[in-house]
Amino acid sequence: MSISLFVAKRYFFSPFKASFITLISRISMIGVGVEVMALVLILSVFNGLEDFQKGLFKTFDPDLTLISTADIRFSLSPSKIKEIATVSGVRSVQSILEDQALIRYNGKQLVVTLKGVDSSFISSKRLKNQVVDGDYLVEYEGHPFGMVGAGVFMAMGMNFEDVFHPIEAWYPNQKALAKFQVNVDAANQKAFYPAGVLQVEQTFDNQMILVPLNWMRELTLSDSTAVSRVDIMLQEGANDIEVQASIQKLLGNSYQVQTRDQQHAILLRAIKIEKLFVFILMAFIMGIASFTLFYALSLLVIEKRKDLRTLLAMGITKQQLLRIFLSVGLLISFSGAMVGMGLGFALGWIQQTFGIIPLGIPNALIDAYPIQMEWFDFLMTALVVIVITFLASIIPARKAVQMTFNQPKAD
Repeated sequence: MSISLFVAKRYFFSPFKASFITLISRISMIGVGVEVMALVLILSVFNGLEDFQKGLFKTFDPDLTLISTADIRFSLSPSKIKEIATVSGVRSVQSILEDQALIRYNGKQLVVTLKGVDSSFISSKRLKNQVVDGDYLVEYEGHPFGMVGAGVFMAMGMNFEDVFHPIEAWYPNQKALAKFQVNVDAANQKAFYPAGVLQVEQTFDNQMILVPLNWMRELTLSDSTAVSRVDIMLQEGANDIEVQASIQKLLGNSYQVQTRDQQHAILLRAIKIEKLFVFILMAFIMGIASFTLFYALSLLVIEKRKDLRTLLAMGITKQQLLRIFLSVGLLISFSGAMVGMGLGFALGWIQQTFGIIPLGIPNALIDAYPIQMEWFDFLMTALVVIVITFLASIIPARKAVQMTFNQPKAD
């Protein structure tokens, strides 16, 4: 063990005595511990929110989605869809036509999003577990039905037993409107009956209705191969990045294949940016809290003035003396940091396991704050402690060197 570390440990582990310097040192340790605990918990909450969002997307979003880089709607031939289906790792290819329309039911009306789905969507049983009432179907014996979001269903006062009032869907006729023909032909109208109620998440529930794909094409006057996107479901264990690259190579630059995270890139990026700013803010607060460490080391230098002269007489060098007080600062901060990380991990585990702190949002999908602890956050927190401790310790350490080597060796 080096002389610098040996002396630093003696100063740090010296018997507890009722002095102002000792009090300041302990307050500094507690401050670092509380800041580290808070930082670890806050970062874990952001991780939990991101993980919750990804899990929510997995409920109703495909593994991969294919969109056109030029048009909102595009046509994809059946042969091309079969080629995509033969790519290794692909389980199902589903054509989707989605657009907004006005629905009317029993004197009420609402603008919703109609999502036309094909038979492969139903056969893959997507969203089947989210059907809370009714049946999982969009077509029966040639008749169109719709699976309605729970929010839409309640807002419109729909009833499965009401066979006298179908749901009317109205969609603008673009050709008629282009000729300024504002009459009965300015909107296309088709009807369907509700088959089931879907409960996924609030945004989905308040605006989405699943209808047959061909019915949707007729409503929007689209051709028989028109889609707004193509959803691709992967086999269990398939690598989405590798399958994405294979499909992209097959289709060329006219289309874009997106993974589930890329489909929600803006939201996930916003969560990461918010997490980064919170990390910077907490690091700044930790820097302010480090002033207690600065004062504790400064007072320790004054208190140990005679000891330093004794060390000088024993032949200690400037570098060794500088390292003594840097080491003391590191010991104080890391003692608090280790306790803070331990408490943060323990509280995070309790919240993750038992959910003791509720979210406080009525009818939310989760009852308590989500927690997801990651080792990278603990590593970054430790690095912040090292940097702040070094900056807070270097001035008192230099002061000790100047006071020891620039003063006479005896009083």
